[in-house]
Amino acid sequence: MDKPKTMKDAELQLPGLGYAASFEKNLRASLRKSAKVYRTDLSRISADLAAFNRKWGKGRVHIVPAPFKSAQEFKSWRKNVRMILTRLSGVHRHVPLIPACATVLTTVRDNQGKGKILGANSDLTIGVVVREASRSGLPLADLTPNWIDRTALDLPNRRRKSFRRGLVGLNRLIERQDELPGLAGLLPAAPLPQPRMLRPEVSNWRRSAGNPAAALIWSDFDRIMSFKQFGEEGPQFEGTPAEFKQSSIDGYETSLNWLLRELAAQDLIEDSADLKEAITHPNLVAAINHWITTRKARGQSAETSTLHCHVSRLVHLAIVYLGVCPKEEKRLVKLRRKPAIRTNSVGKMSTGRERWIKDFDRNIAKQEKAHLLPELLMKRSKAILARTNNNRKVRPSEMMMALRMGVTAVQVAILFRASPVRSTNLRTLRMRGEEAELDTEEFMQDPRLRELRLKIPGEQVKNNADIDEIADDDLGPILHWYLTEIRPRLVAAHPFGKNHADSDYLFPSTTERPMERSGFAATFRAACLEVGFDMTMHQARHVCVYWILSVDPNAWGEAAALLGDDEMTVRKYYGWLNERRASEAGRQKLREKRAFSGKHRQGDFADAT
Repeated sequence: MDKPKTMKDAELQLPGLGYAASFEKNLRASLRKSAKVYRTDLSRISADLAAFNRKWGKGRVHIVPAPFKSAQEFKSWRKNVRMILTRLSGVHRHVPLIPACATVLTTVRDNQGKGKILGANSDLTIGVVVREASRSGLPLADLTPNWIDRTALDLPNRRRKSFRRGLVGLNRLIERQDELPGLAGLLPAAPLPQPRMLRPEVSNWRRSAGNPAAALIWSDFDRIMSFKQFGEEGPQFEGTPAEFKQSSIDGYETSLNWLLRELAAQDLIEDSADLKEAITHPNLVAAINHWITTRKARGQSAETSTLHCHVSRLVHLAIVYLGVCPKEEKRLVKLRRKPAIRTNSVGKMSTGRERWIKDFDRNIAKQEKAHLLPELLMKRSKAILARTNNNRKVRPSEMMMALRMGVTAVQVAILFRASPVRSTNLRTLRMRGEEAELDTEEFMQDPRLRELRLKIPGEQVKNNADIDEIADDDLGPILHWYLTEIRPRLVAAHPFGKNHADSDYLFPSTTERPMERSGFAATFRAACLEVGFDMTMHQARHVCVYWILSVDPNAWGEAAALLGDDEMTVRKYYGWLNERRASEAGRQKLREKRAFSGKHRQGDFADAT
């Protein structure tokens, strides 16, 4: 069979690939849909697998392209087309297992599941390690800690996590190998360690390490932080309010820990040094270079704002509180402005976020969809829940997506119809108790009550600004539905048996704490993509500012008040709106001039050139 050049060739060769007739019908439909996706004829679309993967990606979906209406629809099309191209290209999807590894995996499959020695799906977790070992040509019995570290370093983030879970499963198998026949000599003699973490090792110069050599540094640091909190005289009375937040002190401590760790790694810091001896221009240069080199060696990007934050804080301490000489001060200020430190992401909206909000500005349909996004998410979730109410079978993954869409409907409704709070404040909202930020007890007792008040004290907010907003009326029905239909299922009927705790938090987790940060953001993104809307939680704040300034271009103060930000910060991040309006006004003047040039005017143009 010749290798196809176009999707049309792939369609003609499809019957010879050995798929069942019913499945072949689905694959053919996906192939033909490619013409609509690419907006051209199948005979003009390349059948190159590598080009397909570059264009449409693998794994997690970050954007749903037209004409797909949901992330699931797009993933099904992508999977089917990739399956055809993979088989036609002759690329093996899985690495062939060496005999010793194949025997282990067969034994695992035969002894997993309910009532057996190994848990369900053990072959999937252990299989990750088995395939990596086969790729290296090693039987499991020959695996070493060095091989584990090298293999994990070369894996992307998601596969590295799977690899770590696979090692846990393999260690369980090692502990119980005597209960399973046929594994003698095929497994390591002892449990295997986890791969070395990519993050730097903990330094013994941290405050928590209690290193006597660092005592003077931390004593100087505490004195400066006390001065920043209470001034020269310190707290005069018990409970004196601080003017400097604890979170800010934690940030300075993190930056000092960073400097000490980088210096200690190069043996550049002496015992009993004080803070002034630690924060110097040569030390900062050495720490910066070591940090950048180490991150690049681990395959990580050094183009982050982290470095600028650390250097800015440390330079501030040196200049303001440590009395450096004028020459040293000039060098420190210049260092902070170096391009390697002050990257493109510092002091302005990131390129990706700015591109997203500019695309949103040009997309009227997306703007209209954003206004009704909570209702759209609720509608899609209700459709799945209705199937369970009618005793129709629903897969656990479908039910989980319905719950995610229910959670996200409330998240979006609060952001758009109460206050565009930051992710941390939204995640930690409490719905009952004396300290509830969004008290729903009276609201649930009397459904006619529609006034919901969101009140967050300033000490919980990044900029110390109190948030006290009365939510719009159309938040009420969505919140009531969430509290009666979605949250009870998370607490008592989780699709995968991971029931959440009925805590005071609006968005619960499996413990008494609020929902975990990365899971909270992932739920929001996945549900939005499922309804064909590409947006992160932080981008919802940009949308709110955009709506305000699109109604009134001069409403910088109102936008800043809604975000809880400084007006100058809002102008800095959203000034491109003024540039766009100025550009549009300029284009309008050009059109007026062009129209005027065509009008008849008296005069002699015979000599005109």
